[in-house]
Amino acid sequence: MNVKIYSCSKCVGEDFIKYGKTNYGKQRYQCRVCKSISVLQYSYKAYKKELNADIIRLTKEGLGIRSTARVLEISTTTLLKKIIAIANRIFQPLISYNQSYELDEMRIFVRKKNNPVWLVYAINKNTKQIVGFYVGRRNNKTLNAVIKTLINSKPSKIYTDKLRNYQYLIPKEIHKTTRFGTNTIERKNLDLRTHLKRLNRRTICFSRSILVLTAILKIYFWKY
Repeated sequence: MNVKIYSCSKCVGEDFIKYGKTNYGKQRYQCRVCKSISVLQYSYKAYKKELNADIIRLTKEGLGIRSTARVLEISTTTLLKKIIAIANRIFQPLISYNQSYELDEMRIFVRKKNNPVWLVYAINKNTKQIVGFYVGRRNNKTLNAVIKTLINSKPSKIYTDKLRNYQYLIPKEIHKTTRFGTNTIERKNLDLRTHLKRLNRRTICFSRSILVLTAILKIYFWKY
């Protein structure tokens, strides 16, 4: 019996024949083109081909882990594994030379409210693209993780607030703390806190691990 409504995951062929059953009673099929064997009809929603695209779309819409899992009808454990796998395939965008950047930090929480961390990130002043970010403790190491990336691109200017740490990490000739110099990134801070519940100030929502938080931010910032 041929099955024409599915395509092979390896060769995209559509000509199958039945090939026995799995230990759980699921019908297996063999592709007549490449001879690969697969189960075409899964009852568990996590096997859908479009699942990753749905996860990206809902993550960028600001849904939390449990909300996304409910909408997609999959377990939170499966969802977390998928999010981390998707994030591992996303790379930081290339940074152009001689650009101006705005740099700022946000105080957020991981695991519990008395465990604050910093989200430090930079935005291109002209294109508004987020060019780098890092999540860590409130110290120079966390700031430097982003600042070094910017300095390596030989920027024309780096705009920050008047946090004292920046004075020791950014060369004076490119460091600017002028009024309204960080308007764009300050507005982005507001957008992030409004759109992502885990970044809100007064809420019961927070991230359970830096790994998942970083993965969510990579998808949110850089997956189009």
